[in-house]
Amino acid sequence: MATAPAKTLKIDGDSHFFPPIDFTDVAENAGLPESAVDMLLRDTAVFADREARRGGFRATTAGKRVAAVNPTAATTQQASGPIGHGAADQRVQLLPDTGFDMQVLIPDGIYANAFGSPIARDWGEGLHLALSMSYNNAAAAAQNAYPDQLIACGVVPFGTESLEANIAEAKRAVNKLGVKSLMINSNWRGENWDTVSLYPFWDEMNKLGVPIYVHGNPFSCQVQDHVPSNWTIGWERMRRMHISNYLGFGFEYMINMASLTLGGLLTDFPNLKFAFFEAGASWLPWVMYSLDRVYGIEPQCARCDVKPSELILNSSYVAAEPDEDAIVGAIQTIGNRNFIVGSDYPHPPSTFPNTAAGILNMPGLTDEDKEAMLGGNLRRLFNI
Repeated sequence: MATAPAKTLKIDGDSHFFPPIDFTDVAENAGLPESAVDMLLRDTAVFADREARRGGFRATTAGKRVAAVNPTAATTQQASGPIGHGAADQRVQLLPDTGFDMQVLIPDGIYANAFGSPIARDWGEGLHLALSMSYNNAAAAAQNAYPDQLIACGVVPFGTESLEANIAEAKRAVNKLGVKSLMINSNWRGENWDTVSLYPFWDEMNKLGVPIYVHGNPFSCQVQDHVPSNWTIGWERMRRMHISNYLGFGFEYMINMASLTLGGLLTDFPNLKFAFFEAGASWLPWVMYSLDRVYGIEPQCARCDVKPSELILNSSYVAAEPDEDAIVGAIQTIGNRNFIVGSDYPHPPSTFPNTAAGILNMPGLTDEDKEAMLGGNLRRLFNI
């Protein structure tokens, strides 16, 4: 009797989570004087509550009853806002409608903005770290409650807190909490990843062995001005049009891959694995060609001894969009092993409810291509 083929496990690589605050261990690990801890926790609690920051009618008790907009607020956690935005039990009930069996939870809102920006004021020591720790606690708890449906991606305050604080929180999140990946920005305060001062961080990540998620924040759209919300190459020229995601992120990711290859990071830290999000993916063959060309023409400038394309193929995953028809040609050029997909739930440009359908119905993709993008490659990345 023939055995039925195993069901393909589909994994949404990019879904956003905005949990209630959880300050477990923050006081012990923030690295601040005891006298500052209470103030830090108070300020962070207010900062993480969108309703508290809106002021006026919506911050009043009556306003919270009739006009609350924050799905993580106590009064609206179960009642309004995007389904499951901050509630793990709602999130797993949502999964059948998405076309996926599992979701990777990555930070949203204030939790995601741990990287600073070229024009942001200094939040003060410890605030970004406390928010990162709070998110990591909550994401790990969600994963522990639903290990077959949810994968926790933690975050470190990459660029806003000291390198030592980043390393300590990375170790705590992975070794103590059990998060399966960590999210960072695509640069360190505007500096490339291969700057020598970052080597202690890469050394620790190389030892921890979890995938590194790279996902910035879009600039805040104010119609007449798009305010930079994180360090992005060319930010000065992206303030009129909402291009900070697809162009800004994409430019950053190309520089990242240069740092990983020509910059020597993957030579010195060969266990590093990366996943890049929200810039499309069909540019990947071009950047591989370009870096190989640099390597061939000016090899004396490279800190690697193999072609960059080989290093990228072995280390990097890039999220395609479910309507990105150009991905078909990219797969024909370099194969399907480096492409994944995420829904970006719950905000635009999310294609909820069924993001998986975009890939399943895309002409030109084989069944093998679809299986790899919708789950096979992420299963390999997370060792599932």
